[in-house]
Amino acid sequence: MEQEKIIDLVLDNLRKVFYPEEWIQLDLSVSKTELLAMLIVDRHGEVIMSQISDYINAPLSTTTGLVNRLVKNGYLQRERSDEDRRIVAIRLTDKGKSMMTEVKESIGSYLERINAVLSAEERQALFQIFMKIMEALSRKDIVAEDSPSEQVIRKIPIE
Repeated sequence: MEQEKIIDLVLDNLRKVFYPEEWIQLDLSVSKTELLAMLIVDRHGEVIMSQISDYINAPLSTTTGLVNRLVKNGYLQRERSDEDRRIVAIRLTDKGKSMMTEVKESIGSYLERINAVLSAEERQALFQIFMKIMEALSRKDIVAEDSPSEQVIRKIPIE
């Protein structure tokens, strides 16, 4: 019963957490996956397709289509490496950099509002809880008791 109350509370407040009013003002003409791709490019300055693919947890074919859209819309650019012409580096354009600045400022504003109502002790506790939650969500070896066990497929070498 307690879990149902928590689920209801989370669902009732998801809009406030994931779509704060400030985000509505942003020109978010990209999907959340495209935004994630742009975030990794922003973080590293220059990446290759496989890095984006790994980060968004999508196959390379899906990532290629996603990057193609972002290039077409002017957020990303592709450039061949001078050292190895086989490598294609992906960078943000000025338009992409501008959007990332807006997103970061919006998130910063959102975090400032949260920090304003929490004491230093509460912020520390929240950070520790958040890290614990992220660790739990990242672990793949935890399987719910009700879920069926995964089928294991073994590769057998053929001679």
